[in-house]
Amino acid sequence: MITIDVRHDGLGRMARVMAPLQALAERRAATFSKRWEDMARRRAELLKSSGASVMDGFAKLDAEERTKEAEDKISALTSILFKAVQHTKTGDWSAQYDTTPFSEPQPREPVMPAMESEPQPSEFKRPPLTLATLLTPGAMRRRKQETRAKFETAYNGWSYLKRWREQEYAKAYEGYRGAVAGWQQRQTLFLEAQARANARLDALARGYAWGEPEAVIGHCDLALLSLERPEGFPVFWSMAYVDGVIQIDYDLPSMAQVPVLKAVKFVPSRSSFDSVALSEKERERLYSEAVFQTALAVLHTLFACDTKQVVKAVSFNGWANFVDHAQMRPGRACILSLTAGREAFQKIDLASADPKSCFRALNGVMSPKLAALVERAAS
Repeated sequence: MITIDVRHDGLGRMARVMAPLQALAERRAATFSKRWEDMARRRAELLKSSGASVMDGFAKLDAEERTKEAEDKISALTSILFKAVQHTKTGDWSAQYDTTPFSEPQPREPVMPAMESEPQPSEFKRPPLTLATLLTPGAMRRRKQETRAKFETAYNGWSYLKRWREQEYAKAYEGYRGAVAGWQQRQTLFLEAQARANARLDALARGYAWGEPEAVIGHCDLALLSLERPEGFPVFWSMAYVDGVIQIDYDLPSMAQVPVLKAVKFVPSRSSFDSVALSEKERERLYSEAVFQTALAVLHTLFACDTKQVVKAVSFNGWANFVDHAQMRPGRACILSLTAGREAFQKIDLASADPKSCFRALNGVMSPKLAALVERAAS
């Protein structure tokens, strides 16, 4: 799963979005960013006003924002099929190839430090001759020795500094050579792993075109990964391909994935918030809607991505996890099954048809528990 952390410092908000593909994660992160930017803009406009109504205005705005978030969660459950149809993958997996360059910068070669010019005897001139120097015994010799001593002191200092810099540069260059060797090794490993991953995609494309079962399953797996799901929905399935038929056991959401909150209202007279909850019947209706749409979205995705038409039919079994209150332990059951051929399925106008009616028209079978839930929600 790809994880992206989104934050807005001005609002003090942070969210972690997860998706099976980078593009889906980025799309969800962009949705959060846009919503929070709108919230920050509205709050900034409210701050320009003055008076006691400002605090009430902030509270009302907070209630509206929380209501909008609740509405978006509800809308996500009823737009699964619409999004699947809008973002249909047609089997072009060029975007899946990894072409990213090796991002680690190459180590920089150390630069030999510049040295001051070597001292020359001619730079150290003797003091001017004076009458006292000429008349004092040994003064001429001392004058010459002092000049020589100054030159030797300067030369020895320069020579020591030169040797020290050369030694330090040699150490730095040795470290640089080791760093380059490590960098080249990491680059080679990165490119080899990238080439292997892209080669697997090449093999998948060839095998899919030839109808090899493993390649067809891999091709369909990639398509299902691109299916946009509401936040928190399971991303797990097992698949088999036999004689042109995809057999898939797919994990469906549980009732726990259906939100409870419907809206939030601010009551100025009490300076408090009231939460409006979805009724049990509304939650059951949303759950059944999400389940039917998920099943149809999976079938649509599998047929739409099959450009070579090696998939003749899809047999879908939807499984849900639940808590068995009688046994007080987790349970798992297949709550719906649907088998559809390509031709019959693609005749349906999924963009405008009722998901439950489509499911029944395709002779889908519901478990008694789901059927009872659907009946209660419809009554």
